[in-house]
Amino acid sequence: MPAWSERDEAGRELERRLGIRAERDASLAEHTTMRVGGPADLLATIRDRFTLRGAVRLAQSRGWPLTILGRGSNVVISDAGIRGLVILNRSAGTTVDAATGVISADSGLSMAKLSTIAAEAGLTGAEFTLAIPGNVGGAVWASAGAHGGEIAQIIQGATILRPDGSEEELPREALELSYRSSRFKGEAGRGEVVLGATFQLQRGDPELIRGQLEEIRRWRREHQPLGIPSAGSVFRNPPGDQSAGALIEAAGLKGRRIGGAEVSTMHANWILNRGGATAAEIRELHTLCAAEVQRTAGIALESEIVFLGEGAQ
Repeated sequence: MPAWSERDEAGRELERRLGIRAERDASLAEHTTMRVGGPADLLATIRDRFTLRGAVRLAQSRGWPLTILGRGSNVVISDAGIRGLVILNRSAGTTVDAATGVISADSGLSMAKLSTIAAEAGLTGAEFTLAIPGNVGGAVWASAGAHGGEIAQIIQGATILRPDGSEEELPREALELSYRSSRFKGEAGRGEVVLGATFQLQRGDPELIRGQLEEIRRWRREHQPLGIPSAGSVFRNPPGDQSAGALIEAAGLKGRRIGGAEVSTMHANWILNRGGATAAEIRELHTLCAAEVQRTAGIALESEIVFLGEGAQ
């Protein structure tokens, strides 16, 4: 695909104004947990909130196409890649107030790291975040949850950057969090960027907290196909008692392959990259799963993973 016409000028301006040396035509596959995806016109790795804020404001003011990636989980990037500027968010600053139980974290902090930071401070309530593969920004955007825990249960508020470049602190209620949905997925939050979030936890028994973390690790090893490239859960669980995985399994799709993409035999709501899979093959298998569940069970599954990039929509 033709490169973004403003790429070279944008790269020079990022370096001149913010000291960011962006890569041109950088492969995105290595920055996603599914290990697929074409190149980014420009890829900038950012490691602190000040620079993240500056880069987003610059992109907003110039009208540059902008995509922000965290840990690259729950996304499938098209084989043609992403036009414009892609920011790899590694802004991971944290502050911990053990007395009040409040942790403030930048949006690039991994959720797994949040769980261990909380444990080290003797704070309980965030153990479930060990099983969330993304970062703080992505977890807030997706209203993520795992192992019976939800971000909505512990988040106090978030700092966001609006499309006009202004910064605002939003309380939990304004985030409009519900099952795998938030203001950032709707019109109210279109173009907003999460810079950080605060979480309210409680004092706990360090030994019990460590035990809970180890139990989550054990459960994941036994029930999820860890160690094989994937994007995590593919579909949201529909209302009612049946899970998306059970519906896909009942449709006879466990182990179904298209090219290098496979419906996991361990957990049918995971699509795996068994080696050499393309984004197109993953998308085709994703579509097949939804169609077969609709045909056999009459239930329309909603995608939990997001397809990004040229031709993805």
